[in-house]
Order: sequence, then structure tokens, then C-alpha cells
Amino acid sequence: MKTALKALSAVALLGTLALQPAFADDASMPAPTDPKDQKDLKKVIEDQGINYVETAQKGITLSGYVDTSYTYQFAGAGEYGPAGTNAGGGPVSNPSGHAALRQFDTSNNDFNINAVKIALEKALPDKNEWAAGFRIDTIYGEDAKYLGDSALNFNTAKGGAGSTINDSGLALEQALVKFRIPIGNGLDIYAGKFVTFLGYEVIESPANLNFSRGLLFTNLIPLTHTGVYADYKFNNILEAKLGIVDGWNNSTSSSVGIAPGSAGAAPNGNGTSDSSKFGKAITGQLVINAPGGNANITQSFIYSPEGEPGVVGDDNGTVVVYDIWGNWNPTFVKDNALLLGFNLDFGYSSASGVPNPPAVPTVGSAGLGANDTTTWWGAALYAQYKFTKVFSLAGRLEYIHEDAAIDPKFGAFAQTATLNAAGTGYVSVPEQDDYSATLTASFNMWDNLLTRIEYRLDDDCGASTGIGHQINHEISLNAVYSF
Repeated sequence: MKTALKALSAVALLGTLALQPAFADDASMPAPTDPKDQKDLKKVIEDQGINYVETAQKGITLSGYVDTSYTYQFAGAGEYGPAGTNAGGGPVSNPSGHAALRQFDTSNNDFNINAVKIALEKALPDKNEWAAGFRIDTIYGEDAKYLGDSALNFNTAKGGAGSTINDSGLALEQALVKFRIPIGNGLDIYAGKFVTFLGYEVIESPANLNFSRGLLFTNLIPLTHTGVYADYKFNNILEAKLGIVDGWNNSTSSSVGIAPGSAGAAPNGNGTSDSSKFGKAITGQLVINAPGGNANITQSFIYSPEGEPGVVGDDNGTVVVYDIWGNWNPTFVKDNALLLGFNLDFGYSSASGVPNPPAVPTVGSAGLGANDTTTWWGAALYAQYKFTKVFSLAGRLEYIHEDAAIDPKFGAFAQTATLNAAGTGYVSVPEQDDYSATLTASFNMWDNLLTRIEYRLDDDCGASTGIGHQINHEISLNAVYSF
């Protein structure tokens, strides 16, 4: 009862304050409340145990977009969706034994609400002074299901405990606080959940040259991290970032050392978690801008000394990924109409198999050890030409390669459940090579509205698996309104 009276009194006081300015010119109404009365109101509300919320805080901005599409796949429709695997986390395979070539655009013959994104931010000022701010990004829609989080909203019912499938339809992409220490040019510190440093492409589709995300984005790099990092801008040419995080797509490090689907299992096979493990990753970035501002090179890395269980193998083998990308706007092209870009990724896992398996000297005829290492790499080329202010054309060519290794994604997610059909060793994955070509036409005929039509061809070269080439085509129509 007391709580209800507090709420009613607060509503009455706020209603009185809100009505007075609206009738200020009416002689029958009381004079507008002066600033002193407003302070008294705030004090009364706080005395009643109700927090006083200031609206329209200076410097806080609200932005976002609505992203919709229609996708149609043929000659292998829908075959290359993640299918329960951990898309966005290292080279992984779907049940057909092929890499997940698509991540966000996996629907066939469907109209999609890809994303309704809302971002709220108080940016740090340009002036080098003590300052603080924040950033929150939420995404609702189809894209959200690939932004699952090990501590927030991933669904263990699909793909095991290492899966990042999120059925809620709502994802917290970023949530961080930031503050500046006025040392030198200003040292900025960011703490919370944030998008990865790695990759040419980003989660937000309208910020990319193409509608669909490419092979490198889908298979070779993480998407988000939770942790803390420092950002220092030496000058207009050089900027560096360095941080410590909970790993790939995680908001907790408790899963490190636990094989997906084997509740509580540890690398030593004793069925218990190992809290003594470091369970963290180191990530950093170095940005080099050309003096004229028409080109840049960005290098990033992530180093996980005890592995990324459920993402790159199910064990504690060291995982390292190096990413480099760049842009170039040739000055000899009129109106800066031409943009050229590239992206390279190199990855390494020191123990790609299941931890401490039974003594198996070889796997089939390949002679792979039970804790075999694996490497992967990929390359992408980008180009966009703006013919007019309304029309532009963008192309992308990609290739990814994964060396032969033991793949713990086959069979059950358990330490002893990946024996081959003959029962003589673990199932091995031969080398995999995948190609992709994308052409996107963009139209900006209305303010804040981007419309695109895209054709994409994927070639999953599985000749060494006995499956042969798997060709997939997709036509996409996309409309995005940004605000």
C-alpha cells in the first residue's frame, strides 16, 4: 500500500508540473513552476524512494535501422546454412561435411525481417579531457539468432552447449561503458561487450558493400567479445587497441576447457570443470591511415592460449588468428567513385581434435594424430564503383582453405564419440576449399533508404570427401531504412 501511494504521489506531482507550462497563457491557471520548485519536486520524489530520471541528457544520441529482405536459393537451396554449427567461430562443418558458407542469409524463398537495430550512445568528446560515456546496441529479428552469447541467450537445445543459436529473436550486440584518461593525446578505455576488431565486414548489413556476409566473416573470425580494451590514437595516421576478453562470442570464460555437450567435462577427462584455467584471450589492433586519408591498412589479432571450446575444436589447444584488411580510394578517379578493398585471415589451432582421446596412433590412412594441429586461411577482394549519387555496383571474390585435421564436430559432442565407421580411429576431415562470388547493385533514390539486389554464387569444393563440387546460387532483394 505504501509503495502504491508513493507511485501515485509521484504521478500527481509530475502531472502538475507537465500541465502548468501548457496553460501558462491562461489567466485562470497558476503561474509556471519556477526552477526552485522543480528542484523541490526532485527532492520530494527522491525522498519517497523513487529515482528521478533526467530525460534528454546532453550528448546522448539514438540511431538504428530497419533491415528487410527476400532471399531465394536454387541448385542446392538452403544447403549451406549453419545447421546447428557454431557459425562465426572458426572453420566448422555442417552435417554434410562442408563449411558453413552462409550465416545470416540462410532462408530460401522467404521474406525476412533481418534486423531492427536500436543504438543508444553518449560519445566521448573530441576534446582531450576527463570524460565518460556509454554505448548500447540491440538487434531484433532474424540476424539476432546468430548473435547468441554463452552467458546471455544461446540455446543449448540446438547444436550442443557450444552452439550460438539464439531463438529469442533479441540480441545484445554491444553494451559498454567508456571513459577517457587525458594522458598524451587521450587514452580511451572501453569495458563491457563489444564487436570484434577482426574483419573487413561487420554485423550491420547496411554498413557493408554487399548484402550477404562473406566466407571470411562467417567462418574465420569471432563476432563479439566481452572484456576490456584500451584505445590510443597517436596521431591522424596511427591508432592502436589492446584488450583482454572472455574469448570468442562469450560473456563468460567458464566454458573454456569444457567440451560442448559433455556437461561438466574437462580436458583431462575427469568430468569436472577446471577453474584454474586462465580462460581468457588477448586481442589487439593497429590502424595505419594514409596521410591523404584515401587509404588505410588495419591489422588485428586474437590469441586464445587455452583454446576456444565449441568454436575451434573442443579442446584446450592454443588458437591464434591474424587478420589484415585495407581500403583504397584512388585519387585519379573522379569524385572518389572507386573503392578497392581486401581482407586476409590466417588461423592456427594447436590441437584440433578431442582432448585426451584413447590411444589412436593414426586416423584411417591419413596418419593423423589424435590431437592433430590445423591451420586455415582465407582471402577476399572487394570493389565498388559509384556511377551516380543514386546507383552503385559492388563485387566480392572470396576463397577459404582449411587443412586436413580431425573434426570434433562429427558425431556426438563427447570425448570418445567420434570414432570412424571401422572403429579404428577418429573421423578426419580432408582439406577443404570454398569459393564465392557476389555482385550487388545498390540504389539510393530516397532519403535514408538503401535498396539492393544481389546475386551470389558459392562453390564448396568437396572432391576429396567424395561429395564433389556443391554449387549454390542466391538472389536477394534488400531494403534498409536508417535513422
